[in-house]
Amino acid sequence: MRLIISFTALLLSVLLLQLGSGGLAPLDAISGVELGFTTSEVGLLGSSHFVGFFLGCWLAPRLMGSVGHSRAFAAFTAFGTIGTLAHMLVIDPSAWMLMRVMSGFCIAGCYTVVESWLQAKVTNETRGRAMGV
Repeated sequence: MRLIISFTALLLSVLLLQLGSGGLAPLDAISGVELGFTTSEVGLLGSSHFVGFFLGCWLAPRLMGSVGHSRAFAAFTAFGTIGTLAHMLVIDPSAWMLMRVMSGFCIAGCYTVVESWLQAKVTNETRGRAMGV
């Protein structure tokens, strides 16, 4: 039962992460157009997220290995939240691109932590089986 509760909390956090991060890209594009960013700058905003995602996939396992799953997840979510909220404080395309790199890095880091945590918790006896069986 305890494992089911842990998995439910973990999957709920992934759901909230995907809902939150999925809304940021269209909002950045719409806000950028309304604020007078050029089409190239708006396009670079979207690309910046994936630059950060690539860096996160590459560097997150090293960070997670040195501080552990829960601390790494907390750090990634905190920095991702700061990057998202900072959009309202600074109205500059270059700063927004940096924030999008930061949010992409943090999202990749969160996904890496979740996947690693699941792999650590599931045993060979329970791997591939339904929870209640």
